[in-house]
Amino acid sequence: MDSTSKMTLDQELAAAAAIVRIGLDRIRDAACRTEDLAPHIAALRTVYDVTAPDKGVLAAVADAIGTITVSLTEVDDNRIGTVVELLDEAQAHVQDSTGDRIRRALDLLDTLPGA
Repeated sequence: MDSTSKMTLDQELAAAAAIVRIGLDRIRDAACRTEDLAPHIAALRTVYDVTAPDKGVLAAVADAIGTITVSLTEVDDNRIGTVVELLDEAQAHVQDSTGDRIRRALDLLDTLPGA
């Protein structure tokens, strides 16, 4: 069995991005089909899991950035250090800064009637 992809790299990445978009659409749709707070809170917790920050959508995005960053360290160019630094910051921002803001929003939502 041949395990190589029959798609070009661009096709493979476009398909992967489409799958991610479909998943995000499902999360958004599950949250927004009602005015009830519970589905909104559940969807936000799917994006950022306060109890397990290494899980959830943001963690998956941060992990992808981190893995690509590590792989780039193998490139022999004196500018890679700058690229790695920028991507390290991006990874931290996704999980820490964005996650912290979602956590704070969830804390507030949990205090609202109907949460």
